[in-house]
Amino acid sequence: MYYLLVINLVMPFVMIFVGYILKKHPASDMDPNNGYNTPTSRKTQEHWNYAQSIAPDIFIFFGKTLGLTEIALSAVMFFFHVPVLISLSVGGIVGWGFLFLGFYKTDSETEKKFF
Repeated sequence: MYYLLVINLVMPFVMIFVGYILKKHPASDMDPNNGYNTPTSRKTQEHWNYAQSIAPDIFIFFGKTLGLTEIALSAVMFFFHVPVLISLSVGGIVGWGFLFLGFYKTDSETEKKFF
């Protein structure tokens, strides 16, 4: 049953994967379906370009940090025999928190650059 803890590694994998995709293929136009797309990044073309340049590195960093955090948390919860459902819930909450931090950090860095 503890093999389900691998599910906690989905979010870090996706964050790292998306970061590498955004780095490899940066979006140049402000199409709603392209790149790192938030209201802050769409304010001007300069905002857009800057957000597209920093978002991949931020998401890769937070993805790697989240991966290590999830592994450590899962190991601790496994050691203390925490039920799998609780371990998955904690992992999900931590994962969503790191994802939110990635967006927050990128938007705050973009705001700081232009204000």
